[in-house]
Amino acid sequence: MLGIPDECLVKRSIDVKRLPLGSMKPGERNRFRSAVRELKVTAVLTDKVLPAYLLAGHFVQAVQVFEVRVDSLRSAPFVCGILQRMTKTLCIIYVRDDHQEQFSFALKRLNMQDASEVVVTDEFLSVPLSSGVPGNGIRMMEKFAGWEAVVNMTSLYSWYLELMVKCFVITHRNVWSGMEGLLSSKVWYNSDEVLSMFSDLKRLAALSEERGRSLSMGESVRLNGELREVYERLEEYA
Repeated sequence: MLGIPDECLVKRSIDVKRLPLGSMKPGERNRFRSAVRELKVTAVLTDKVLPAYLLAGHFVQAVQVFEVRVDSLRSAPFVCGILQRMTKTLCIIYVRDDHQEQFSFALKRLNMQDASEVVVTDEFLSVPLSSGVPGNGIRMMEKFAGWEAVVNMTSLYSWYLELMVKCFVITHRNVWSGMEGLLSSKVWYNSDEVLSMFSDLKRLAALSEERGRSLSMGESVRLNGELREVYERLEEYA
């Protein structure tokens, strides 16, 4: 998946009943266990393949890849949200049911009060893709976000950040005509600029979703103005 080197691939099944879910409410715990049909670790990337990263509350010495089979992809946001917060490393979650699949990503930092805990600062779930069908979304992910396509391999963090944001661009590529052009931009060589662009991309996605609802004339004028500003900022990265 995504061209991750063979040396990083593992096959380790996880017993859902043994996960530390004690802090969850009984209803949520039962919902999680009912939704998850199978949970596996399929890859672990360490500083043997890319350097670790330590800076300003971020300590990335490994990235894990999980494969989760759920009862229905409608459960994906709930299940992935719990797994992302439970897992201290950065992780990619490949979640699927019998018909569709998605990818979950999340950025995390160390908890300032308790360095043994992490805080999720950003997360997103890709659009559902048909299982077993190499559609345009999967082909674009392989072309622009596959292991050989990532340009900033400075550290595990820079690799993960580029992969995550490129997948965000691909997921939301229909909200602006310039989105696909960003995938070939030189911005990917600079993680700080990628983070700045990611902030604008999230704003663009939120504004586009808001514009899709029924709005008054005044609200439409405001939204169009804000969108123009975001477009202009994103054009600087292209």
